[in-house]
Amino acid sequence: MNVKRVLIIEGLVNLLMIVTKLIVGIITGSAALTADALHSFTDLINNVVAFLAIRMSEKPADDDHHYGHQKFEQLAVFFLATLLFVVAIEVVIRAISRSSDVVEQNKVGLIVLVVAVVINLTLSLWERYWAKKLKSDLLHADASHTFSDVLTSVAAIVGWQLAALGLYWVDTLFALIVAVMIGVLAYRLFSKAVPILVDQSHFDHGVVKKSIKQLVNVTSVKKLRIRSMGKQHFADVTVAVEAKLSLLESHNIADQIENMLAQQFNIHDTTVHVEPDS
Repeated sequence: MNVKRVLIIEGLVNLLMIVTKLIVGIITGSAALTADALHSFTDLINNVVAFLAIRMSEKPADDDHHYGHQKFEQLAVFFLATLLFVVAIEVVIRAISRSSDVVEQNKVGLIVLVVAVVINLTLSLWERYWAKKLKSDLLHADASHTFSDVLTSVAAIVGWQLAALGLYWVDTLFALIVAVMIGVLAYRLFSKAVPILVDQSHFDHGVVKKSIKQLVNVTSVKKLRIRSMGKQHFADVTVAVEAKLSLLESHNIADQIENMLAQQFNIHDTTVHVEPDS
C-alpha cells in the first residue's frame, strides 16, 4: 500500500457517498443533506487534486525548479481551501432560499444515510492508520477532513429529522452549521498552506544562531534565512571567521555548520557564505 493507492480507494468511496447523499437529499427535500452532498463532492476533488499534487511533488529538481516541486502539494491545499470557502457560501445561499420548503420523512433514506456515516467513519480510521504507517502528513490531514464529514453528516441527519417533525427552520439552521464547519475547515487549510507558500520560517532564529556561534572560529552570524517546503528545510547562512584562517580552514567551518544544522535541526540543504571578520 502507498499514498496514491490510499487516495484512489478513498476517492471511490467518496464518489459513492456523493451519490447516496444527493439521492436522499432530493427525495426528502432537505437543504442540510444537499449541503452535505456538496461537501462530499469537495472531498472527491480533494482526492483528485491530492493525487496529482503528490505525483508532481515527487518530481526531482530540474532546470525550471531548482528546489524541486514540493510546493505543488501546498498549492493543491490552497486550491482546496478556496473551493471549500466558495462551497460554504453556496450552502448558506441554498439554505436560506429553501427555508420554507417542506421536508418529508423517509425511513429508507435515513437508513441509507446512517450507513453512509458509518462507512465514512470507517474510512477515516482506515486512512489515519495508513497515514501513521506511511508517515504521510497529507493522508493524516485528509483523514481529519473525512472525519469532519462524519460530524457534518450527523448534523444533517439531526436537522432533517427535526424538520420532518415540523421544525422546518431547524433544517436550515443545521445547513448553516454545516456551512460554518466547511468555512472553519477552509480556514485551517489556508493556515497550513499559506505559511509554506510565502516561505515563513518555522524555526527560532535565535536558537539556530546561538548553535552556529558555538562552533570554533565562528565570530558572528551576519545573516540567517530558513524556509521550508513540506518536510524539506533550506538555509542560507553568512558567518564571519577570523581573517587569519586559511581557505581550507574556512571550508571546514562551512562543513561543520552544514553538519550541525542537519543533525540538530533537520536542515539538510544549506548554503554557507564565509567572510573574514573585520
